[in-house]
Amino acid sequence: MSSQSTYVYGLIRAEDHHPVSAPAVGDPSQPMAIISSGGIAALVSAIDQTEIMPTRRQMLAHTKVLEVAMADRPVLPMRFGVIVPTPDTLLQVIGPRKQELRALLGQIDGRIEVALKASWNEQFMWREVAAEHPQLAVSGRALMGRGEQQTYYDRIELGRAISAALEEKREAARRRLLEIVAPFAVQVKELAPVNDAMFAHFALLVEKTSEPALYQTVVALERSQSSGLTFRYVAPIPPYNFVTVTLDWEREKALA
Repeated sequence: MSSQSTYVYGLIRAEDHHPVSAPAVGDPSQPMAIISSGGIAALVSAIDQTEIMPTRRQMLAHTKVLEVAMADRPVLPMRFGVIVPTPDTLLQVIGPRKQELRALLGQIDGRIEVALKASWNEQFMWREVAAEHPQLAVSGRALMGRGEQQTYYDRIELGRAISAALEEKREAARRRLLEIVAPFAVQVKELAPVNDAMFAHFALLVEKTSEPALYQTVVALERSQSSGLTFRYVAPIPPYNFVTVTLDWEREKALA
């Protein structure tokens, strides 16, 4: 590696050293390289920067390298933007931790992460709530045409009742979806919904052999619903939610 710095994408087993072909972060013309220390190796590329901005293009390049590498070996993904001064710096850090890192690689061998987000169309959601709680619609109509001051507290109570009904429906749908998809997964993590229409957000660690069946189940579930229920299904993705690797470059530098 002739560049001033080394960009790190992820860690692999030393025996899984077959090459990866994908554009590099920073300079797409830079080739991917694999450097190893004992039984652990790192997927890296040369970079002439000590920091890199997290632009969409660069972050997509980082993810693409990991996706290509994951196709035929387990990979411990590093977060975006990890740059070390030299390959030796990296090897000095990962070498002593090879047993721990190989154990983590064993946990994800043959497995991928799947992201699953489930949402309702807003109009569909309100129709469902109105159908399941007709008294709310009756209360709403009773307030129409009456002054806001006169009905202030009634409107507050109606708003609370609607919020409770929505939350009840979201929770029931979340539990039902979890019951359907959990049997396909080795592990499931529930993540925070990103908007009010989303009622479930799961990260699933899935055996590669089980993923097609999971996908078909989600597709069938979406098609079985009346208009309004939609899923966002993304796979395979690096298993960030199931393995955490922190390498302390500064400590290594201090010890050196």
